[in-house]
Amino acid sequence: MFNTTANPLPENGFPRFDGGFFAVLRKAFFPFIISLAVLSCTEEEIIGLDLIDTHASLETTDTLTLTAMTVPADSVVMNYRATNILGVLNDPEFGKTRASIYAEPRLATSDLDLGENAVLDSINLVLAYHGDFYGTLRTPQRIQIYELSENFPDQDSLFSNLVIPHHPDPITFDPAGFEYRPAPFDSILVDLGGVKPHDSIFAAPHLRVRLADEFGQRFIDKQDELTDVPSFLEAFKGIYITVDKEIAGLGSLVKFNMIEPLTTLELYYQNDEDTVQQMQRFPINEFSARTTRMEQFGYDNANQALRAQIEEEDQAMADSLVFVQSLSVLQTNIQIPYLDKLIEQHPRLLINKAELVIPAAEGYTTRELHKTEELMLLRISDEGRLVTLDDYVHDANLFGGELDRDANSYRFSISRYLQKLVDGEYDNTGLVLTASHITSDMSRVVLHGPGRTDKPIKLILFYSKFD
Repeated sequence: MFNTTANPLPENGFPRFDGGFFAVLRKAFFPFIISLAVLSCTEEEIIGLDLIDTHASLETTDTLTLTAMTVPADSVVMNYRATNILGVLNDPEFGKTRASIYAEPRLATSDLDLGENAVLDSINLVLAYHGDFYGTLRTPQRIQIYELSENFPDQDSLFSNLVIPHHPDPITFDPAGFEYRPAPFDSILVDLGGVKPHDSIFAAPHLRVRLADEFGQRFIDKQDELTDVPSFLEAFKGIYITVDKEIAGLGSLVKFNMIEPLTTLELYYQNDEDTVQQMQRFPINEFSARTTRMEQFGYDNANQALRAQIEEEDQAMADSLVFVQSLSVLQTNIQIPYLDKLIEQHPRLLINKAELVIPAAEGYTTRELHKTEELMLLRISDEGRLVTLDDYVHDANLFGGELDRDANSYRFSISRYLQKLVDGEYDNTGLVLTASHITSDMSRVVLHGPGRTDKPIKLILFYSKFD
């Protein structure tokens, strides 16, 4: 065993240096070295200059020309999260947006057995609320549910613009749809109608939609064929959950937890073996294919500056205001068109610091429509793909992007990106500003453009020029 309490050596670990000749040497030699170092420091500039053949000057500017333009965002992968989004938002600045859900209920166990002479009572779709929403919960929305006519595509990534064909007639119990007001925080007393062991229970907040009896009867009629997951998905390919786009009010986008055990199809029935009502679940879970589909219905009723950019690429409007909307709806492209001229004037340029400052515009948010909390800045590669900046990879915390509430702006540190532009490692193909959490954040933000006289988007640059 090691003795952790005793220390046979002094602090310096070398006992022979503590006395005798070495003690005298230390007292005389060390002050001499320190004096020499101090004298040398006074000659630092002269010594340094004879080793450097060029002189550098530190410069700063925040007047580099920037251009920006709001454009529709590319679709993004939406099937890797536990949540999906449903609802319609009638935003006075951004126009009307709708989120719908494709989902794949599954067989809970192999060899479905509903007993002898099963008789349908009802079938319900249950979706567990996640708790997050954007907009107002006061606006009623009307849900429509359809059965898919084709299976989900056999691919790992399902994008936000995906369309899967469905049968034309809805499978909601009321063909006109199911009207509801989102209630993501309200527990619900569920009447189980005699299902053992309790007749009713309090359940976590969820949405419960009764489906058509004809749809439920097919589970009973086909039970002998439903022996495993492939046979089940051949008979029941999935469902499409959407809402009517016409609403009287602001509306909302609402998140649902798709892997919560409460999220399921519930089939209620009786059989000859037991007069008490039975219940069979067909869960939507982590093994189910599911995704969110996003739609935008034009900008006729949106902010004039946004409409002009989308429809006409109006640069004057983009100089004033630009827009970012999450869920792969809108992004802002930013260019530094005359950086090449600065490089031509000073070929040997060292970027000491580069910071992009993006002020948020006042007057375009409400309690229901708050600003996006965090933005992300990406570069456009030579192939046109969106790529993470080296500054973010090096240190995500220093990179920035969070909303500074006091300054009402977003800041990004992009020194490494600018240096690679200067060194010719990257082409000056531009930057893309989007929401940081683009597949889950439901918010949007209006920003100042680069051509404003008051608080424009600007690039603050500190650099060294070498003659």
